[in-house]
Amino acid sequence: MLENTENISNSGSSGGILDAVLESEQAHALAEFNPHALVSDILNNLRDRERQIVTLRYGLAENKPHTLESIGNRLDLTRERVRQIEKESLRQLKNQEVLSGVNRSMDIIKKTVQDHGSIFGENALIDHLLISSKTERQINSLLFLLELSEYFNLLEETERYHRAWYTPDFELPRLHTFHDSLENILENHGVPLQFDDLKEKFKQHSIYLEMQSYFNDRVIENLIRVSKTVKANPFGEFGLKSWRVVHPRDVGDKAYLVLAHEKKPLHYTKITELINQQGFDDRTAYKETVHNELIMDERFILVGRGIYALSDWGYKKGVVADIIKEILSAGEPMERNAIVEEVLKQRLVRRNTILVGLADKKLFKKIGKSRYTLP
Repeated sequence: MLENTENISNSGSSGGILDAVLESEQAHALAEFNPHALVSDILNNLRDRERQIVTLRYGLAENKPHTLESIGNRLDLTRERVRQIEKESLRQLKNQEVLSGVNRSMDIIKKTVQDHGSIFGENALIDHLLISSKTERQINSLLFLLELSEYFNLLEETERYHRAWYTPDFELPRLHTFHDSLENILENHGVPLQFDDLKEKFKQHSIYLEMQSYFNDRVIENLIRVSKTVKANPFGEFGLKSWRVVHPRDVGDKAYLVLAHEKKPLHYTKITELINQQGFDDRTAYKETVHNELIMDERFILVGRGIYALSDWGYKKGVVADIIKEILSAGEPMERNAIVEEVLKQRLVRRNTILVGLADKKLFKKIGKSRYTLP
């Protein structure tokens, strides 16, 4: 049956129609997916006190799960007794007869995880499944369903990976090998890459060549989301989290990223505005702070009144007179207009400002009508 589906998919418009139908059905199923309602039905299999303890423990009625101790205090039970009741209650709920009523809904979760490579980061899975209502109660109910199911395995959060859920057929060494290769690609390249560029480089790697049918674009992007070490900056460029151009640490890093992507000098007020528009984090940037940071940071050059450029672009530090000195340092006298043109490549100032600088006889020597050199 799978073979027939693949043949249809590759045969032209028929495959497009079938894919559209399947996607439409899945979208409809997701729109109606209601974990809280499912969990409420499951909990009816418990006695009142058992249901109350499980509900409190997993935050199924409120916004946050409760500790064993807080539940014990509320119900006048010891912490150990609460733990015992919780354990026994979960054992009852994991019974196949109890879960039979939610199997169809669990199939939605299974298909979603399978379609994304048989592993899905927990936060990404929540975003994907709870498209109609993403309340804390719905989130907690979804996580409770995952825990009850014997089909899903939990990948605990580590320094390298976000918390994720995977199916029995997924081999964790595949995840490690994938991220090893991605980190190696980025370390060798040295700068962030757009997803398409990173994908093309990955396609030259042996792990991809061995498993081309597995590594489609959706799977590659999903596996990256599981990673803590590889991430995208606000401009959609993927790199190592340790890089400041991927994970900016301060206002200077944010300003650098903004200018690098605008590719032109900007006034510090505009830089501040763009930092806040990008939403790097929940911290608001203020123009005074940005201005002070730009003045002190060697990565930025003041090229006009409050206007900054990146030193990476070839701009030199100093006032207009310093730039003229640099231009004339080659030793050959230069015509005034040629000097002005060269200065304007380095500074966004008025022509008269440059001419005033040239008129300083202590710094520059005039030869003839309009040629200048150093004294």
